[in-house]
Parts: sequence; structure tokens; C-alpha cells
Amino acid sequence: MPAQDRLLSKIGGLPWGLPQRLWPRCCGKTQKLLAQLCHEPLILDLGSVDAVLHVFQCMECLGIGNEAGCAAFLVDRAVLGDGLTMIEGCDLPGDMGDGLVGEAWIDGWDEEDDGIPESRLGEFFNEESVWAIQDEFPDVEWFDGRHMTRFGGTPRWTGNGPMGFPPPPFEFLLQLNNRLHMPGTPPSPDVMGCDVYTCTYSDKRVTDTELVKPRPNSKRPNAPWLVAHERSSSHYEFEFTNLGTDGTLFVFIDRTRKPHVVRWFWNR
Repeated sequence: MPAQDRLLSKIGGLPWGLPQRLWPRCCGKTQKLLAQLCHEPLILDLGSVDAVLHVFQCMECLGIGNEAGCAAFLVDRAVLGDGLTMIEGCDLPGDMGDGLVGEAWIDGWDEEDDGIPESRLGEFFNEESVWAIQDEFPDVEWFDGRHMTRFGGTPRWTGNGPMGFPPPPFEFLLQLNNRLHMPGTPPSPDVMGCDVYTCTYSDKRVTDTELVKPRPNSKRPNAPWLVAHERSSSHYEFEFTNLGTDGTLFVFIDRTRKPHVVRWFWNR
């Protein structure tokens, strides 16, 4: 893609127009942008047409047991400047991650219906009822990574079940899997700007692997941290940040407060 020239919804990279005074810090370091997402109902209702969600993560503590390391807030478009923003240290590697979170632009949405009535939403926040509803709807792909990134609807918890979420009036807003699923086969390492790992499965085990690195002048600071592809698969996986190798981050919103309040956390 050409260089970014406007505000758009995206994962990772550098934020568009964010004033430096609003850039969060934790553990004495500058946090990394996880996502900058524009209001787009019904997919992402932030309460105002000019609201822009910002999600940051500390690459020193990863936000583990530390709410300060999981920064999230809404900014009105009028506050944002023009052009990508940098601040000292924002592109330096942390103890637990690369200099920038891997960048991906959102250019469309797939709408899906899992067949679970909206009236059952409350059951997704109690461990016992979550397991019961999974038994009731066995055709839902509960732990398929392709469905672990989702906006709206009901959350798809990790194997540990519902935990760590803020209580009502906070509502589920979105979640991002540790690896984003992209259709097709991955471009070359030189195009992606990062390592590409390819493997073959046979009899439910890995029988062949290949790791190809980009040429030094092709590496990009906003590239995926790793791209993984199973040769017979119709998609590849884009690792963009550190969520414990197999974690999922969840964002919740409180629409009873003005401006709305957002919080995020992750678990495995």
C-alpha cells in the first residue's frame, strides 16, 4: 500500500494526528499503538461520529496486572492533527516486544450471525452459563482463530472462560486475536518486511518447516512481527503484538458516561 495520507481504522503502526501530550506512558517508557479505530456503527459504535478509539500497550509489562499498561481512550477528530505522529521512544523496542506494533489497515467488514439470540448476551459473562451455551450451540466455532477477532455481538473467550472484564455498565465492544487471519497465501518476506514461517501438517503433526527472512533493506518497522502459513491452508496468520503467544485482547465501553469510557485487557 502507499503511505497513509488520511485518518483510517487500523491496527498498529503510528497514530494519525494524535497530540504528543495524549501519548500514554508506562514503566517509564512510551507505549505502543495497538489500534486506532474510527466510529462506524453498527460495527463500532463509539457514541459520536467524530469519536476515534485509541488502544495502547506497554512493551515493558504488557499490561499484566497493571491497568496503566493497557491504555485506551476516545479522542474527538477535531483534536487530531494531520499526518502520522511520533514521540521520542515510540519506535524503540521494549523488553517484551518490537519497536512498533505490526500495522494492518481495515478496509471492510464481514457480517456474520452465529444464530444465538441477542437476548442470551448476558449468559456470556458467567462461566457456568458460557460452557452451557457452548454445549447448546455445538456448530459455533468457539475457538477458531478466524472468529477470535470480532467487533460487536458476543465475546469469544479463551479457554480460561470469562475473566478480567469490567462490570456493567461496561459493554463488550471488540476483541483482537494475537494473530490476525488474512485470506490467501502470504506475500514474500521482502514484500511483508518480516520473517515468513511456512509449515506442512501431516497426520496432525508438523512434518516440514521453513523460515525465510527479508533482505536487510526490506525490513520495515511497522511490519508484522511474524507471518505464519500452513501450506494447505487458505489463509495466513499475522502476529502483530505480544499477547503471550496465544492471547486475545478485549475492549469494553461504558456508554453511560460522557464522553464514553473504554477499557481493555487480555488473557490466554
